[in-house]
Amino acid sequence: PLRQFPKIQPEILAKLEEKRMDLDKLSDMSAAEIGSLVGHPRMGAVLLQHVHEFPYLDVAATVQPITRTVLRVTLTITARFEWNDRVSGGMEPWWIWVEDAENEHIYHSEYFLLDKKKKDEPHTLSFTIPIFEPLPSQYFVHTISDRWLGAENMTEISFKHLILPHQHPPHTELLDLQPLPLAALHNKDFEALFRFTHFNPIQTQVFHTMYHTDCNVLLGAPTGSGKTIGAELAMFKLFRDYPKLKVVYVGPLKALVRERMKDWSVRLAQKLGKKV
Repeated sequence: PLRQFPKIQPEILAKLEEKRMDLDKLSDMSAAEIGSLVGHPRMGAVLLQHVHEFPYLDVAATVQPITRTVLRVTLTITARFEWNDRVSGGMEPWWIWVEDAENEHIYHSEYFLLDKKKKDEPHTLSFTIPIFEPLPSQYFVHTISDRWLGAENMTEISFKHLILPHQHPPHTELLDLQPLPLAALHNKDFEALFRFTHFNPIQTQVFHTMYHTDCNVLLGAPTGSGKTIGAELAMFKLFRDYPKLKVVYVGPLKALVRERMKDWSVRLAQKLGKKV
């Protein structure tokens, strides 16, 4: 790797290669020891400086299973070299990829630019990759410089203690509850927005969480089962408890969004005085 520094004479490099001295060994030595090793005392400090300036990234990887087939990988990247503008300029480009060495598949790759201004800060990269059963013993994260030969790092991602989610997560049991009447809202304005007298079984079961707590909710149910009214319960709680805050509705289709806009422009805007 030190052959990429033009100030080092070929005969000095030849002595280092003859003695099989790599960057790790040289970094543990003093300038005087390196100078003595190559038979050129004045070059010891120059060689040691270049060793410390040679780009190197320290990479730590953590993994979190999202499902049994999708894994989130978070890389914490830290620069472990002394920045010299004459050597590295303003940027150091790197390639990072994740591979399965057993079947030679690359599951993720990206181009990473290390900025001189942020060289002392740890950088975080987060992405998802597939996993397959039976689980491989490990994946590898390769970090390779786009400019420097020999500037590379390989980090192991071990699956030895990885615990995957259940294969078929059970659905929440629909309880045999007495349907709640609209009066449970305890708000005449809210009650007047509906044409029915009682909430259905799904709405009854989620009513307390939606209308009386600030808990996050993922509600999955068939089409036409009343999920939108369940969401409206959470909106009513916000109108009641946090009247200055806003509600954001995100729909998968423009047609669905237009349908909600048309409905809420009457029920929420005209009847409740809310801006839609």
